[in-house]
Amino acid sequence: MQDEGYQISRVSVNLSVEELGEKDFMEEFKSIVRAAGIDFHTIAVEFTESQNDTEYELVQECVSEFKQLGVCTYLDDFGTGYSNFDRILSLKLDVVKFDRSLLLMADQDANSRFMLDYFSTAFERLGYKVLYEGVETDAQEELCIISHADYLQGYKFSKPIPIEELPRFLTRG
Repeated sequence: MQDEGYQISRVSVNLSVEELGEKDFMEEFKSIVRAAGIDFHTIAVEFTESQNDTEYELVQECVSEFKQLGVCTYLDDFGTGYSNFDRILSLKLDVVKFDRSLLLMADQDANSRFMLDYFSTAFERLGYKVLYEGVETDAQEELCIISHADYLQGYKFSKPIPIEELPRFLTRG
C-alpha cells in the first residue's frame, strides 16, 4: 500500500509469549520486515500482561530489542490480567491499552470512572501514551478524552474490515 502512495503511520501486531519464545523469533521478525521494505518505526507490537517470571523476563528481553529497532511497544488489555505496576513500569513500553471492560465499568459507575481517570493520569505522568479500546458511543469517546486519552479504538470508528477496504481509511501522500 505504501508503494501505491498511501500513508501508513503505524501497523500493530499482537504477539503471544509463545511466539516470542520461538527459536530465532527476533531474527525472523527482522528479516520479514527488512524483506518487505518496511521502516521499523511504522510497526507496533502488542503484548499482554505476563503471568509468571519466565514470561516476564522473555517479554522484557523482547521489548528491549524492539525498542532498539525503533518498534513501538504496547501493553494490551490493561486491567484484565494480574497487573503488577513494578513489572509494567520496568518494561518501558510506549503505550498502555486500557481494556474495553474498564471503559464499560466507568460508563456505569462513578467509582470506576474515578479509577479509570486515576490510572490514565498516572500513566500519562509517567510518560506513557494511553489508548482506550472498545469505544462505541459519543459518550464513551468524551469520557476517554476527559480521562487523558491519547488514542481511541473501537466500533465507533470502524468495525473490522477486509484488507481490500483499507484504502478508504487511508490518504495518499
